[in-house]
Amino acid sequence: MTRKTMDTILILIGISVFIFTIVMIWLYLMTGSIPDTLCTCFFVACTGECGFMGWIKTAKTRFQDHEWQEQYEEKQRELMKVQQ
Repeated sequence: MTRKTMDTILILIGISVFIFTIVMIWLYLMTGSIPDTLCTCFFVACTGECGFMGWIKTAKTRFQDHEWQEQYEEKQRELMKVQQ
């Protein structure tokens, strides 16, 4: 089974968030503080990427639903012609 690109990106983001969180906890334990700007930028970037992927997925799903609707309507027209 092949992995889709979005699935791979989500896995990488999940691993990155996990590793980043562990490193920030370790850094806090060692120094007593963490780089707030870095944390904010990292999580905004991850959230933005996931948001864009959600938007792309929604657009693809909407397009596919539209194609299925057109196919369904065409079949209904053919059935109506056969019945008449």
